[in-house]
Amino acid sequence: MSDNQPLIQQAEAAFRAAGWQFRPVEGKAVLESEFEAHNAKVPMHVQAFDEIGVLSVVARLSFAVSPPARPAVFEALMRTNLTLNIGNFEADAEGGAVFFRVANVFPGAAAEPSAIASLVRTAVVEMDRITPFLAELERQPAQPVAALLAREDLLPAVGDQ
Repeated sequence: MSDNQPLIQQAEAAFRAAGWQFRPVEGKAVLESEFEAHNAKVPMHVQAFDEIGVLSVVARLSFAVSPPARPAVFEALMRTNLTLNIGNFEADAEGGAVFFRVANVFPGAAAEPSAIASLVRTAVVEMDRITPFLAELERQPAQPVAALLAREDLLPAVGDQ
C-alpha cells in the first residue's frame, strides 16, 4: 500500500479485499464491524494513528461481566495474557467490558492488507476462544480459575481451532 494513503483507508481496503463489512465512524480514523465467530458474535473496533504509524484492533466480549464474576474473570484474563505472544486481554473494572487488543507499528505508515487482516483475525480468534470460558465464570464465579483454565473444552489451544 502507498505510504501516502492514510492507515484507515488502508484498513478499509483490507476489509474490502477480505469481504468483511464495516462502518466508518464519521470524523474519526475508526472502523467498526462485527464478526460471526464459532462461539459468539465479536464486535470489532479498528483505529488508525497516522502520526505514529499505528493501527490498533480491539475486539470486545459480546456480554458485560457482572460484578460478582469480575474478580475471577480478571484473574483468568491475567493468567491468559501470560500465555499470549501477540496482543493482550483488558477489562473495564467499572463496566465489566472485556477487550482483546492488538496493535502494530507500520513503518512509513504503509500496511500490507494481509498484515491488517492478520491483526483482525487474531483479535477475533482470541476473543472467540475465551468467550465460553468467561461465560462459564459468569455462570459460576466461585470455581477455581486455575482448574477451569485447564479445561480444553473451554479454552483450547489456538492451533486446535
